[in-house]
Amino acid sequence: MAVNKCVIFAGRPVSKELCTYWADADYVIAADAGYERALQAGVEPDLALGDYDSSPVPKDAKEVICLPAEKDDTDTFFAVKKALEAGCREIVLLGALGGRLDHTMANLQTLIFLQQQGVSAMAAEQGQEITVLGEGTHYISARPGWYLSLFSCGEQAQGVTLRGVKYPLQNADITYLWPVGVSNEFAAERAEITVSKGKLYCMLCKMEE
Repeated sequence: MAVNKCVIFAGRPVSKELCTYWADADYVIAADAGYERALQAGVEPDLALGDYDSSPVPKDAKEVICLPAEKDDTDTFFAVKKALEAGCREIVLLGALGGRLDHTMANLQTLIFLQQQGVSAMAAEQGQEITVLGEGTHYISARPGWYLSLFSCGEQAQGVTLRGVKYPLQNADITYLWPVGVSNEFAAERAEITVSKGKLYCMLCKMEE
């Protein structure tokens, strides 16, 4: 069976309401405490891995890889590498946002790594999604009741044009010094985002009711 989409459970709680993200997954990996998070969500991972410093080693998992506590990769990043080895071209990180800020930042950087590998990747939690957009034109389907925000992944993203939104941009530079891309809103059936040089974090956040 061809393996295309992989869902990786990290250590944060994952709501069962996020089931649409894993319903069509070909491969599920649990990183460390992500194994317990997956089981709580009703999902049995195909692979469990980690140094298990924050949870016990799974005894009934299909496959387990125990990692040393002292290593260069985070457990989640190691899981990403295993997904790439399996040939996955679409990767979703769940339970990867919130909690320890250093781990959240590591997971956000992992999205940049995946974009550079040519992989479609996102991190998601209830009411929030984040992905990385590289150079070129991208289309985001409108979601009523959701904000669309853009942030530079590095020092700046140049030549950014944004259409189909309440606050459009034309050939603008988005830098890390000014959050001009925050809390935009859809104004058409889809938003069109063009990046001439650099990368952008693209965030979708559900508006508070």
